[in-house]
Amino acid sequence: MLGISAQGYYKHDYASNEADILSASIVLYCLYVRQKECLPKAGCRELYTLCREYFREKFTIGRDRFYNVLRSNSLMLRRTRYRPRTTDSRHGYRLYRDLVNTSPKYTPAGNGRLVVADITYIYTREGFAYLSLVTDAYSRYIVGYCLSRTLDAEGPLKAMYMALETYRAYGISTEGMIHHSDRGVQYASKQYTLHNALAERMNNTLKNGWLFNEGDMDFRQAEEAVSKSVAMYNNARPHRALG
Repeated sequence: MLGISAQGYYKHDYASNEADILSASIVLYCLYVRQKECLPKAGCRELYTLCREYFREKFTIGRDRFYNVLRSNSLMLRRTRYRPRTTDSRHGYRLYRDLVNTSPKYTPAGNGRLVVADITYIYTREGFAYLSLVTDAYSRYIVGYCLSRTLDAEGPLKAMYMALETYRAYGISTEGMIHHSDRGVQYASKQYTLHNALAERMNNTLKNGWLFNEGDMDFRQAEEAVSKSVAMYNNARPHRALG
């Protein structure tokens, strides 16, 4: 009566069951990835890439449908409404020439050619803490970091020292390396520029906006979580720019 053969009906029924099983499996795997000890702030694009790698040929849905699965299971990341200001460019320190946003735009050809530095905030039970990050622009590897209670220059300075030690440990030359940051007072201060010659070529902002907790940790716990999160970021997180 409906013009559907028995074979067609059962084939459709089987496909529907397969899709339901895949959706449930995706939800479970994404929950696993989002655990605190893994990648709790993995975004939709990262989850999509990880699921494609994990399920391989069984991953038969497209990106839009994948996002719908996340949305229907409340797995979309919540956006933070309030963002404290971390950049204060109202200072009398020297401003340095931009060596990255040139024409043509500078593109690093290897590790240790260009680092980008920035400060972002995280929530703790004790209030805001400030995370200084130094990232190698070629490999997207976080080579230095420091969590501070204040926005003083000491945090970015410690992160830069760690970055230099990381390069030394891997035998990577930093001669002629470009340091790129915003015009914040921390990076332009005498304490930062006098202690680190690389910082004489800093300018502009590369925000990475990477947060990892919802304010349920104290400062010491946040320090430990930062170390674990950086390790996961450097070793597990997929980067589209790197393929």
